[in-house]
Amino acid sequence: MADDRYFALLIGGPRWDDPYTIILTRDAEAQTFSRLDVRRELRDVRVVPRAGDAGEPSYVTLSLNGDIYVISPKGAEHSVIPGTQAESDEAPEILFTSILPVGDQWLVAGGEGFLKLGKDKSWQDVSPSPPTEYPYKVPDWTILGTNQNGDIFIVGTQAANARHFNLYPGHPLYRKDMPDEERFELKKKLYAEMDSYPRLKTLFTGRPGAWKQQVLPDRIARSLPAYSYVADVESDGGEADYVIGSDGLVMKGNPQAGFTDISSIADREKNFKDGVCWRNELILATGTELFRFDGHLAKPFAPKVKMRSAPFVLQPSAIFVQNDKLYVFDYGLRYYTFDDQGWNQYDIPKELSQRPFKGGGGKGPP
Repeated sequence: MADDRYFALLIGGPRWDDPYTIILTRDAEAQTFSRLDVRRELRDVRVVPRAGDAGEPSYVTLSLNGDIYVISPKGAEHSVIPGTQAESDEAPEILFTSILPVGDQWLVAGGEGFLKLGKDKSWQDVSPSPPTEYPYKVPDWTILGTNQNGDIFIVGTQAANARHFNLYPGHPLYRKDMPDEERFELKKKLYAEMDSYPRLKTLFTGRPGAWKQQVLPDRIARSLPAYSYVADVESDGGEADYVIGSDGLVMKGNPQAGFTDISSIADREKNFKDGVCWRNELILATGTELFRFDGHLAKPFAPKVKMRSAPFVLQPSAIFVQNDKLYVFDYGLRYYTFDDQGWNQYDIPKELSQRPFKGGGGKGPP
């Protein structure tokens, strides 16, 4: 969301045989939507900084396979990251997660240790390169965002490398004359061993080439089962930043002094996905609820509106604050605002989410 007049949305769904995404940009003052369709699965969208925050904004978005789209008032520009499947089907598979404008370049994060800064054909690796010990693979990177001082927050996730647990010719336990039943039992044993290794999460802050590792609670840093995550960073306008995530994670601090977990054990079943600071409060969102955080506990905070269309439950996809107004975007193609006048609901026309084309397999043009 650029400001209280302009925002952009990604509408689509993961379909391996027919990826697509609809990019909607909104001008609330003119009450218009603009739409761009691409045959790619897009994973992230960010506002490109404007001089003085004046004029209509531009947005940058990233595909799962390495396409970059810049949507501006002049139209859309498409480029690809060299050496990715967006450039060639023969390239190694890297699943991209996030993109962030840094100066006049892009910081791009993805799987297989990919964290690079660049633009067009020139890119450089800027990953912190944490140690990779057996049996783990290199980190998958995600960009959370920045604080008000411009510090970037990134997370590396390391899972056990399946290559060490596949029974193949050359594996120490493999025998060519192994009976089928023994092979089946051994495979089960290897997969169970792989699942016994926790998934490692590492939080870094700073700038490309100058990263500082931060301490995460052990339930996030070494999680079993492996679903835990760090989701977002939010600044309160002063010296405090908040890092939020699954298992009720709310950490308060700053990159210089470090972070302290201030969440409650009672909130451990809540998996926070987004947060904003609004009127001296921290507002948190899961996939199904909003909460007000009082510094220790997260208390339910529901829009007091009669939902005009299905689904008749809240499904927050993102939350923002602009000009002292809270914005709650919903997976049900609508968004809500809350200010001194109360709650309001705004529906996004359903026809804007309808696809004009049907894929027949293959990538097709971007």
